[in-house]
Parts: sequence; structure tokens; C-alpha cells
Amino acid sequence: MRTITFDIDRFDGSRSWTQSYSFEHDPAHTVLSCLIAIKEKQDPTLNFTASCRSAICGSCAVRVNGNAVLACDTKLDSVLKQWGSDRLQISPLGNFTVLSDLVVDWSPKIERLRTARTGLKARKEFTAETGCQQTPAEFARIQKQWDCILCGCCASECNKLTDDRRDFLEPFVYTHANRYAQDSRSAEPMLHVREMLGRGLWKCLHCMECVTKCPKQIAPAADISAMRALAYANGVTDGKGPRHAAAFRTDLENTGRLNEVRLVPRTEGLIDAATGRMSFTFRMLKSGKLSTREATKLYFVDNSPIEGLDGLRKIIRYRRAK
Repeated sequence: MRTITFDIDRFDGSRSWTQSYSFEHDPAHTVLSCLIAIKEKQDPTLNFTASCRSAICGSCAVRVNGNAVLACDTKLDSVLKQWGSDRLQISPLGNFTVLSDLVVDWSPKIERLRTARTGLKARKEFTAETGCQQTPAEFARIQKQWDCILCGCCASECNKLTDDRRDFLEPFVYTHANRYAQDSRSAEPMLHVREMLGRGLWKCLHCMECVTKCPKQIAPAADISAMRALAYANGVTDGKGPRHAAAFRTDLENTGRLNEVRLVPRTEGLIDAATGRMSFTFRMLKSGKLSTREATKLYFVDNSPIEGLDGLRKIIRYRRAK
């Protein structure tokens, strides 16, 4: 008989511990059905959340071996094969406050979601009689964002939130903001973008964990990029984030090569870059992590145009037109 073991992180409000539960393997099991079986047959004190069991409500998200998954939509055999073991660590979502065992507190996250202004202010031509009509193509632009079920998987694995959540929001918040910003029926697309500008829109680390962990294949990182582009197109060009993007694009258009050393002063300003980065450079030189020769080589990089630069410029022009 094949035996599976779940090592589940427990928390009773004051004490944390790990408790192991073993059960007979069943290829029909999902991670959620295993948790339900444990609660019904072994330990009724085990706490977790679940509702629809159909990958719709999003309430059953947990971590399996440190990776956020939707428990009802994750087959047991798939994770056993993925990790090559019959023993799995089951934990509550990361970047959430744990209330009890696998149950986390969503209240602060919902309050942060409100900052996205998740409501549509329709254009004046739309009335109660006409309704807010969209073409299939217009709806297709925001269809994926509507699939978000607020499971929290993206937030659990977000490296920026793990580092510092004070100046950054959960990835799903940006997805919901972009859903309304890109809606063809909206009278004020920038209403939602402006709220995000002051809440970390340019702080994303591009780790792509939010993309790889979403059970609905939504890409919050792409939503962040879309709102950045919308902000820039509407004249929001000041600040380190917009200046960095403009400098990046300038390098690509001019030569097709990114000059990362010269990118810093163009992003931060010459004085700020000199005062803020020189001390860092000197510390690297002093510690031996960077030699004078390497520093000189970094600055005088090859700025000759790359082969195929005309093709790259066509791609950039095409993306601008979109």
C-alpha cells in the first residue's frame, strides 16, 4: 500500500508547529480532497478554507512545498510527480497574516483592493436606455482580467511584497485596476491608473512569480506594464520609473544595446546618481568586488548599432502604435 504524508503547518493563535498526517494514496485525490479527508477522518481541529471545489471561488489556496496552488484544482499525483516524493509540506499562503492553521486574514487585502477604484464610471453617451455596449474585440482586451477569483496565489509568491509591502500592492490589485483602466466603456481610464501610481506601480521586481502561480493564467505583471504605458501616454513622464523606461527605449532605438551604466544617471539624474551611486561603487572597489579596469570597461561599452537594428525599430514602432 502506498502511503502519502502531509506535513501541515499548524497555528492556534499563539503557538506554531508542524503536524504530520499519513493516508492511503488515491489517484483521484486533489490536494483539497486530501485535506477534507484528514479533517473528517483524522483531526477535526484542522482549519482551512474551501467552498466551491470547482476552481471558481478561490478560497482554498495553500502552499505546497512553498508554492501557492489552488488546492481544489491541483491533483495529488501531479504534485507528487513534480516533487518526486510521497511527503509534502502544506502551508498557509505567504504574505498574509495567518489566523489559524491554513486560514489567512483577507481583510487588509480587501481594503487595499479598494484603492484600485474597482467600479466603472461610464462614458456620457451610455444611458440606462442604451446600456454600456462593447464590441467583442473591446471585451477581449479585458476578458482575462475578469477571470481573477481573488485566490491570493499571486500575492503569496510576490517577491516585492515579501521584501516590503509598504510601497507595493498585491498583484491582483493591479489586475483589477487595469481591468477598469482598459475598459472601452470607461469615462476616466486614468482614474484607476493614478491611484496605482502612488502605490508602487513602478516598483515591480519583474520576478514573474505572479504570472507562474496564477491558476487562471492571468498575468498581473502585464497589467502593471499596461498601466505604466497608459500613464506615460497620458503625460505622466516624471519620476524614476518613467525616466528609466524612456532611457531604456532610447538605447534600444539608437543602437539596440542597453548601456546599463549610463542608464543610471538618465534615470536618477546626474547629481543624484553621482552622490547615491558613487559611494556604492567605491565600496565595491574597496572590497575587491569590482576592479578599476572592470569599472572602466563597464562605462565604455560597445555602442555600435547591432545587426538587425532596423527590424528592432520596426517592432518598437509597432508596439507604440498598439
